[in-house]
Amino acid sequence: MCNSGSEMKIPERPTIARLVLICCLVAATACRSAQPRQVPSAGRQATPAEELTLIRADSEVFAAVVRAQLDGGSDDYPYHLQRVRYDARPYGTRSGYPEVFAGVQGIDPTLTFARAGESAIDQLIDNRKQILQMSGVQSGGPVSYNQCAGARVPLPPPVRGAARTKRADVHAGCPKTPEYYVTVGLPIRGQPEGLRNARDTRGRRVSMGDDVWTALVDEHSAGPKGWTWSQYAWLFRRGRWNGKLELASTILIGVVE
Repeated sequence: MCNSGSEMKIPERPTIARLVLICCLVAATACRSAQPRQVPSAGRQATPAEELTLIRADSEVFAAVVRAQLDGGSDDYPYHLQRVRYDARPYGTRSGYPEVFAGVQGIDPTLTFARAGESAIDQLIDNRKQILQMSGVQSGGPVSYNQCAGARVPLPPPVRGAARTKRADVHAGCPKTPEYYVTVGLPIRGQPEGLRNARDTRGRRVSMGDDVWTALVDEHSAGPKGWTWSQYAWLFRRGRWNGKLELASTILIGVVE
């Protein structure tokens, strides 16, 4: 069970100066990451040039995810999360690659970029940490809570034959205030085939061209009523006037409670 972290500081919204620094970090990406889509053979290792392109693209997409989350409100997804920590590792894994695929056609990140080496992933993670720091968002890994079941797990039935026995509270160990732990996958060029014409979180059918970047965003929440895991695909388009990646749509892939 992967849930959010322990006591956290409430992240401040990034100042204009911080956002400028983020733009400087990924400025080179805006022009160089939008390469024609490549489909490398399975298992092929990336060349140094391909690794550099991946790092630049990831920095830009990750910064766009964090920016969209901070700009979120309380009415529509993505919401502005108060007590949140981001895992700088893609997918929250040691390798930086998914251990379990989402079961969606075209979601494999190596269909966009050949598999990068350990040093390249380390550099990619360091860039993500800088983005989080400049955005005033906490970074860190998951924390498990004892006696904190899923949000839809019911209380166990009373013990037969026991008079007025208090039933165990399966959520007794959950945090009293909701906390969130977020992971972001590697950038995927275009809209994955398995998500073509899927409905987004606002009920609209989504079908975009190749001039799109997709990222898997996993949100783990834990609160008084239990934990919840949700996985979304976030789709970004480049702004016509400012050249920055802007959130175009979010598609819910799965929920576990």
